[in-house]
Amino acid sequence: MFDQDTITRDVINRVLTHYRQLGQLLYWEGSSDSANAPFQSSPLLNKVRLLVQIANEELDRAAVEDQVVGEVVDTLQDVIDVLFARANGPYAYTIPASFWSQPGIGQVMARVQAWLRRDDLISYTVAAHILFKDLAGQNIQAARMRIKRLVERGELMSYVALDEANPTQQVRVSRQAVEALLAAGRTN
Repeated sequence: MFDQDTITRDVINRVLTHYRQLGQLLYWEGSSDSANAPFQSSPLLNKVRLLVQIANEELDRAAVEDQVVGEVVDTLQDVIDVLFARANGPYAYTIPASFWSQPGIGQVMARVQAWLRRDDLISYTVAAHILFKDLAGQNIQAARMRIKRLVERGELMSYVALDEANPTQQVRVSRQAVEALLAAGRTN
């Protein structure tokens, strides 16, 4: 037989632990935040600000120390946990593929991952010249369309370059991913 009290306590403890973890990220205990401006000293606020700074290229990957890189990895994991973890325990979640291309936090976190990998984000034109060199020399538009189809099929992930003034030129892909496709012979 199932023990009703034991199972009930287990479920309540799991949920309480989850909510405690969320609460600790949202609010510093003993904070002097005012009612008009809550969460100004939130650890989560600071974590998201760090990720946005990296996505905005305010931190040079080559100039930061290993300890900072470790902090960024932990911060990225903490934010993923907050967004996707369920009460039944850490790492018991899935992140939808569409999340990484969503404007806002999805794209920020995707750019942070590229920053951690020391990856360059390149335009479709540059990617076309790398992956489809001969075709790009003859018809750059056709080569760019092949890159677009690779993105649509999920073989390449797209990133948004918000610093690009022309909205039609804002889409970027990972140089490392393009070079991996080239190395794998995916140039058809």
